[in-house]
Amino acid sequence: MEEPTVADMSITDEHIVVESKTKVSDICQELSRNPEHAILVKKGKDILGVVTARDIFAKMAEGLNATKVKVDKIMRTNILAVLGNTPLSKGLDIMSTTSPDAVIVVDEGGEFLGYFSVRDYREATRKLEAHLLMAARLSRSRKAITDKKIEDDDSGGDLLDLLLGSNDEEDETEVPSMISLD
Repeated sequence: MEEPTVADMSITDEHIVVESKTKVSDICQELSRNPEHAILVKKGKDILGVVTARDIFAKMAEGLNATKVKVDKIMRTNILAVLGNTPLSKGLDIMSTTSPDAVIVVDEGGEFLGYFSVRDYREATRKLEAHLLMAARLSRSRKAITDKKIEDDDSGGDLLDLLLGSNDEEDETEVPSMISLD
């Protein structure tokens, strides 16, 4: 059973990508509809930073004029790029030890695939836990089947006997058929 990857999460939602010279006032309309979304700031193809509604409110409290200031002046720049094919357990470990401002998911060529949100992180921990439980159950089942098979090898038992139960005690009785093939 293969472990889920970072790209298996819902990484195409909960964010908006804007150019670095976008005015803060231009993104406020979108944030009013989706205040939990992250604003990813890009220049060319590269994601340079992240801005959230909380960042904007904090800067406005300091006197920011949202109609004049561009997002690249208030963005946070500690961005972690994780490959989409990274196993979830490894990705979560990297995220928890580095504490980035934002996590973006990229392919092997560095192309942006999506944004790994706080909600994705919570969902990923649940998904990983479910995966690990299922993997442990499968491992125990394989071991039980293997152990039973070794036990039954001397008696001619097989996997079918293990799954359906052995019929050693029962007499072989022929089931009458309504159709004759003669």
